[in-house]
Amino acid sequence: MRYLGIDVHSSASVWCLLDQSGEQIDRGRSPTTYPALCELASRLSRDDELLAGHEVGGQVYLVHDAISAAGVTIQAFNANHLRMIAASRKKTDKRDAYWIAKALQTGMTPHPVYIPNGEVRELRRLLARRRMVMRDRKRWQYRARAILRSYGVRVSPGNSKIRKKIDEILEHPDGADTDLLDSLGLCERAISLFNEECADIDKKISIRTGAIDVVQRLRTIPGVGDLVSANIYAAIGEINRFSNARKLASYAGLVPTVSQTGGPARIGHITKEGSSELRAIMVQAAHIASRPRTKNADELRAYLERIRGSRGRKKIALTALARYMLNIAFHIWRDGTEYDPKRMRCNTN
Repeated sequence: MRYLGIDVHSSASVWCLLDQSGEQIDRGRSPTTYPALCELASRLSRDDELLAGHEVGGQVYLVHDAISAAGVTIQAFNANHLRMIAASRKKTDKRDAYWIAKALQTGMTPHPVYIPNGEVRELRRLLARRRMVMRDRKRWQYRARAILRSYGVRVSPGNSKIRKKIDEILEHPDGADTDLLDSLGLCERAISLFNEECADIDKKISIRTGAIDVVQRLRTIPGVGDLVSANIYAAIGEINRFSNARKLASYAGLVPTVSQTGGPARIGHITKEGSSELRAIMVQAAHIASRPRTKNADELRAYLERIRGSRGRKKIALTALARYMLNIAFHIWRDGTEYDPKRMRCNTN
């Protein structure tokens, strides 16, 4: 068995090869392209079985697919969890590649990062593109609000209000400043473009998730709609990665921190580690479920009020509800069931 550590960069990646005993056999630099990485893995795995590893980054899919195509097992790791790299005072590309290979050789690696394939990967890309479009649209809405404010025009909070005010000024431009009209026209065109792009992405997401049974069952949870269920499915990928609901909550960073030094353990705020996307989408779902107009959510709201009564702060209660709803999603996915309020611990009846 040989061990290949790769320190990935945008143009070229540094690699280090160790043997079974941990001795360095070879090292070098390779272009960060699919053909080059595939050829490297094929060449280094000719004489012996090869295990490769690298840090998670923007090119994780490229590296994973290229190395896997050569028949080599590859693992991706969170750089913060590779303690030998984080603790090293001399951090260079060569040393990073060496310590990745050394971690593989000694077995002192953290849990590998899940790299999805097929429909989960494509769905993640669509959702990531949607988040990018939404961020850009929000920037243009902020620009429009700032432009109106600079001309003394006050707009009530809310994105719909800003769009309505832009339309009013552009439809009735009498007496309006030319620069104001030009600037607002640019903002209006940009916002409209992002709205169209977002609608197109939503349509593609709906088509991809329409035939996925898990997504349909997740939608039975109050507060979980089309986008929330798609985000949950894309973030988790495979439910068998988690042996229980607590492991899934830990992956979402919704479990509390624990501090203990000889005395009683002190429970703190949530860790906020793991998937920030899953954590954010579950908190969003909790906000929706807490609204009085959300249907079939009486049991969830009762749970929220119970936590709020004991903890005091609504923010803490909403975070607890987000974790509780994630637990429900876990059991629905694992057991092949749908949402049933009768099975909940906090029933209003």
